[in-house]
Amino acid sequence: MLAYACVTTVVVVTLGIAFQPVSPSAENARLTAAQLAEPRGLDGRSASDPSDDPSVESEIVPIPDLPVPQDVAREVTIKGMSKKQLLRLQRERAEAAAAARVVPAADFVISSFNVLGSSHTSGNARGAAGVVRIRSAAALLARHGVDVVGFQELQADQYRSFLGAAGGAFDVYPGLAAGPLGVDNSLAWRTSVWTLQHAETVQIPYFNGRLRPMPAVLLKHNETGRFAWFANFHNPASNPKRGNNDGHRARAAGIQVALANRLTSESGYPVFITGDMNDREAYFCRMTGGAPMIAANGGSNVGGACRPPAYPMPVDWIFGSDMVTFSSYVRDEGPLVRRTSDHPMIVAKVTLDEQDGVPTAP
Repeated sequence: MLAYACVTTVVVVTLGIAFQPVSPSAENARLTAAQLAEPRGLDGRSASDPSDDPSVESEIVPIPDLPVPQDVAREVTIKGMSKKQLLRLQRERAEAAAAARVVPAADFVISSFNVLGSSHTSGNARGAAGVVRIRSAAALLARHGVDVVGFQELQADQYRSFLGAAGGAFDVYPGLAAGPLGVDNSLAWRTSVWTLQHAETVQIPYFNGRLRPMPAVLLKHNETGRFAWFANFHNPASNPKRGNNDGHRARAAGIQVALANRLTSESGYPVFITGDMNDREAYFCRMTGGAPMIAANGGSNVGGACRPPAYPMPVDWIFGSDMVTFSSYVRDEGPLVRRTSDHPMIVAKVTLDEQDGVPTAP
């Protein structure tokens, strides 16, 4: 009997230990230790969580409808997302921000001016020396409020004289940086309005097909932060002195159309082309038909129906991307222009309209 009692006592004690209630604090400690011991990923989930597999969407547990502060609720929501869902959310937020960004409008004045190189009036009675005439060109830029100008036939002595006459108001490219043949077709911009971001030259066939470097620059509009490309050219004429350059001129036009397309597609910024193209209808139709460009003096080219601007139509041109607005086109042939050059000075006002989501940085 005594032995049986002892056995019973042992069983009861053992069962008492086995079924002893566990306190909540002890249970929490046990679960916490187990969670800490389990391998986990960078986002706090267990390493075996299927949402780490990019091909699997994790189930999102609804957040209780409790009075939780908004910033806390958002953080909890993000932590409850899979990597794929979080990346999608980030992309959607970035796209929404880009669409909501309004880029302000920008206005400026652009010109193209063949200033008649010094060599054309040196030692003869055709007009004043080039260094004198270029001072009148600087005065004309001020008169018309020009912010960007494409020069043709700007020879080295005229370039130096222009810098002095303009009083440091303009930067010029390429100037003498591309050699003695590069200065002729320099672009100049008012530094209070524009800042240079990038500059390059394009090889264009000139008389007898000889290549000349001609400029293309990316400028930033200081007031609005807008960006625009500007390129400037002089294509070869056909005449008794220089011979037939029709083929070289056509090849030059093809290079310029291709450049307009490349700059437009690669950057998304407006593109402007100025120059003495030594061509009228043919150049207009090729440029506006081959690239998304319009002329400052009008005309149209829709569905292959090319309608050039009304006469008088010069060989000097200003083109811009079809996303811009031209106004106040002027063909100045007044007394001061006639004393300066054998070409008119053409000027137009440009408006880059306010737009949504337009890129503002290169």
